[in-house]
Amino acid sequence: MKYLTQYVKSDITQHAKSELPNECCGIIYESDNEYKSKRCVNSAGDKKNNFRITAAQYIEASKLGKIIAYYHSHTEDKIGVFSDADKKVSRAHGLPLVMYCVSNEKFLEYI
Repeated sequence: MKYLTQYVKSDITQHAKSELPNECCGIIYESDNEYKSKRCVNSAGDKKNNFRITAAQYIEASKLGKIIAYYHSHTEDKIGVFSDADKKVSRAHGLPLVMYCVSNEKFLEYI
């Protein structure tokens, strides 16, 4: 997960904590040989247990650079289990999905 630089991890961590008790979500992209994160608004119906990035937000992020991965947080997951919905999102878009577990401050990746 070379794209999970200290800068990106810090931004995701701050984003996740600012959205509690809901999940946060966003996109990791590469621009000018740097990895960066773009915070998105979680538009899921159940923001506490799911995330959704709109097509408009995806398009906006794609204008910033090459999209590398999605990210989201799990607010109460102490183990770090990707849901079936998480896996489907990753497979459907052919992009890794990063999860930040707020309760144990760990990053996980699903490819």
